Amino acid sequence: MKKGALIVVMLFLFISTHSCLDLLDKANRVASELDSSPESTSESNYQTIAIDSVFKVDVPNYMKPLPNLNPEAVLQYGNIYKDAYLVVIQENKEEYINLFKELGEYNPELPVIENYKNVQKEMLKESINNARISEYGLTNINNKPARQIKVFGEVEDVEAAYIIAFVEGKEDIFMLMNWTVKNKFQKHENAFEYVNGTFKTE
Repeated sequence: MKKGALIVVMLFLFISTHSCLDLLDKANRVASELDSSPESTSESNYQTIAIDSVFKVDVPNYMKPLPNLNPEAVLQYGNIYKDAYLVVIQENKEEYINLFKELGEYNPELPVIENYKNVQKEMLKESINNARISEYGLTNINNKPARQIKVFGEVEDVEAAYIIAFVEGKEDIFMLMNWTVKNKFQKHENAFEYVNGTFKTE
């Protein structure tokens, strides 16, 4: 092969390789952007899960039952590949009030749901390292007294992020705990808020 032809071939291979690398780089960037884009809050992307006649809530279609997330939960869903989880904990309202009155941790001047939120916040501070908690100012969900908080912190050396709602029903109080790893929080935040907003109870 002549030297000039060899240079042309080498140049072609360089351009081709470079073009392939550019395409791969662009594809990776697009995939990364798609992966970090917020989850849809379109109703068709959620399934309604009902627990007896006590409550119902919409859960993302990509979540499946995961029975070992929390032993106290009455509903446990998640997706280990997306690092997205939801549990619902149900407590008898009267038993909660009586217990925390006995412990001197109940403030009768505050609404029941505010008391419950405050107690849970203190428990979260004990179980999450460097817990940073902010409140939404939310006061009801589907006409039931409610509160919602956002929590960032470390659990077993993992940076985690939570959106937690507290809802007061007729006989029970509920805690909806949604969580993911911190670097996926922006992707799941809207979906977590949507899930909490669909919660309905008697």
